[in-house]
Amino acid sequence: MVSTRLELISSYGDQSLSRVRFVVHGSSSATEAVSIRDEGLRFVEGRPSLSTNIIHAHDWAVKPQKQMQSLGAGTVMGEPGDVVVCMVPPELHLGYGIFTTAYVDRALKRVSGAPLRYAAGRKQLAFYKSADTEAARAHVEAEVANGYQLDQMPQQLLESKYVIGRFNSSPVFDSVLSQLDVAVRSMQPLEYARLESSLKELLWPAVPANTAYVPTAIHDIIIGTLESVMISRLRMMRWQGLARLGFSFYEGKQAVRIEPVKDMAEQRHRMDELGRTLASSALFTGDLEWLKGYVAHQLELMRMELEGAELESMPD
Repeated sequence: MVSTRLELISSYGDQSLSRVRFVVHGSSSATEAVSIRDEGLRFVEGRPSLSTNIIHAHDWAVKPQKQMQSLGAGTVMGEPGDVVVCMVPPELHLGYGIFTTAYVDRALKRVSGAPLRYAAGRKQLAFYKSADTEAARAHVEAEVANGYQLDQMPQQLLESKYVIGRFNSSPVFDSVLSQLDVAVRSMQPLEYARLESSLKELLWPAVPANTAYVPTAIHDIIIGTLESVMISRLRMMRWQGLARLGFSFYEGKQAVRIEPVKDMAEQRHRMDELGRTLASSALFTGDLEWLKGYVAHQLELMRMELEGAELESMPD
């Protein structure tokens, strides 16, 4: 009997994650960022707290302040957080955090597990002590499923010598990230020199000796941000297509809404447009060459799902 349940593991197809050397962490406050600089970053193995996406890390850092703003006049505003840049040390390994797997059940037309965290992609990364991060992730998930809470697990420490520096939240930093966001989403060749120069001026090294790492770290983070955005874009596009086909979505036990595309013609148009852009764009070269295969594979999966749904809807 053919199984109708498809397991989608976040790490599947992400060919460059094992080569990532620098990650970002959105601190909840500038005070926390200073503490990380001086004492190191405390983490729990498997808990998502890292990203290759500097735009997401910044959004996370200023989220508490934005929530305070939404409460209106008279609210005491908290200080915005900073984006902390860390090096992946040789004794630790970067992988996807726990509970980031999604399950597509075609018979029930249901997506369960963690569809939102799966779609978030590289926004949900964690440190592991084992080089086999997938086995380590599954082990931690099993412990949590058996009642061992993450808050009860021992904290690990990324030593301060691996904290490269931090970006302070500021209007100038916001502006540079907005430019990066627009450039990435347009899938046109980036002005690397200009973006790298702008970010280099805004990064405060934790210690003077770390200045030597700054150019490489910034270049890698820009590349990582682009990879992260593309992975998330494709995964959400797939969910929107399944939503139009009548699939329901559950994050754990909680039903969640995925905004569907207007119709399947729109979905096909978006897929064709992305395919043409992929073929003609000069962006996907060098470090980003691998994304061509990843995007093409994801588009093919979406086409198969659409064609399967159309066959099922045909009269006997």
